[in-house]
Amino acid sequence: MFEKDRDAFSYGVTAVENTFLLEYMPAAKGDYVKVYLWGLMQSARAGEPCGLEETAQALFMTPAEVEAALRYWERRGLVSRMREEPPLYRFYSPLQRAAEGKSAAVRADDDYVAFSESVYALFGDRRKVSPSEIAYVWEWVQDIGLSPEAVLMLLTHCIGQRGVQFSFKRAEPLAVRMKEENAVSPEDAENFLRHDQAVHEGVRRVLARMGKRRAASEDEIALYEKWTGEWGFAPDAVLDACREMTKGDPSFKYLDGILAGVRGRSGARTEEQVRRQLDDEEKSLRLAKEVFGGLADLSPETAIRLYRQFAEMYPHPVLMLAADECRRKKGRRIEDLQALLLSWQGRGLKTEEDVRGFLSAYREANLALREIFEACGQPGQPAEGDRALYRKWREWGMDQPLLLHAAEQARAAQGSKTAYLDKVLEAWHEAGIRDISQAKARPAAKKAGGGAGKKVSAQMYTQRDYTEEELDAVSGDLIEEAKNYRG
Repeated sequence: MFEKDRDAFSYGVTAVENTFLLEYMPAAKGDYVKVYLWGLMQSARAGEPCGLEETAQALFMTPAEVEAALRYWERRGLVSRMREEPPLYRFYSPLQRAAEGKSAAVRADDDYVAFSESVYALFGDRRKVSPSEIAYVWEWVQDIGLSPEAVLMLLTHCIGQRGVQFSFKRAEPLAVRMKEENAVSPEDAENFLRHDQAVHEGVRRVLARMGKRRAASEDEIALYEKWTGEWGFAPDAVLDACREMTKGDPSFKYLDGILAGVRGRSGARTEEQVRRQLDDEEKSLRLAKEVFGGLADLSPETAIRLYRQFAEMYPHPVLMLAADECRRKKGRRIEDLQALLLSWQGRGLKTEEDVRGFLSAYREANLALREIFEACGQPGQPAEGDRALYRKWREWGMDQPLLLHAAEQARAAQGSKTAYLDKVLEAWHEAGIRDISQAKARPAAKKAGGGAGKKVSAQMYTQRDYTEEELDAVSGDLIEEAKNYRG
């Protein structure tokens, strides 16, 4: 007599009790809630209920996923499987189940009942555990594959590590890891949880070292496990690396970068190895700042790397001598420092004494040559060839007054004054003239015999201290000459 329009169902409503939203939905997975709401809607529809394949297609799920969701709601007592083929499920009111009590809600699953009682006993009166929370951790048995005993051990472990009010949801990753490491039996679970306890203790020690009095986050725990597990750092080595967090607020992310650097630069893993490496890097960084300061703004890693490269060439005092030379002129860079060091190697300078002797000779020669240039009217600055001539003249035993007297005679020469000056001095050398009095009194004197033996250049110059102005005046071309030096 009466018939409802088939299309009217699509425009109707499905009543969802607040008890479901408050007690059951929060602990359920999203797909499980989808299946429940879809089934609840279909249960109110007249005619043949929607089948498993149709449900899976409508919800963009697989039939296996739909069945897993229905089994979940069976354990929660809201659904009963009434028929196997084709499957038929009956939906119950959450209010009805709540009125019937816990035993009615779970009476279809004796294992679940036993598990529930164990969870209630574990927490006792310290925490009121809801049925939805028990159903949530039961999924670790059904879906993840842990034994009920292993799950209870995991809950006991979390109470000890995180307090009785810990979040079951936040503990689920630990259950997943137990499965991944095949810690499903009570014995394997015990070994796994003992390791996890050591991880939490290590994380607490790191937080204390950072001056932080709070519980660790899951991300921080994951980082610590990476450091001590995947990367192989000893717990004490991780603690020792905390000392490197000198900039900004200490954090696990900051420490992760430090340990990643240690891992990438060496094979240090134990506390002693890490401490030795960090001590060495601190020393290298301090020395690098002394050498590179004013020449470049480098990251600590780059500064250490470059310093160690240069330290293979020369000891630190020599590097400082080179750096001081570069800093005397604006715009000098690390490339100039490297060129200077390479030129010193090309000259055969090996020790600090060698370098200081070279620099002293270089400056003495430049000062003397500038006086000679002024006396003979030679323009420009002294170059390497001029210093070679000067060394030769001094090896002949000629002093500065004699060289200046000869320079005055070369003033009227055409072309290169120094070339003319060298010819004059060569003639005087052959005539045995060694000082200005001889040059004035005996311009054509015979060559003197039995002169002193040849002196090396480092012996011909007196060591002296220079003012900054003098150093700038006589060191202007040293870097450019070094860059063009070919050995």
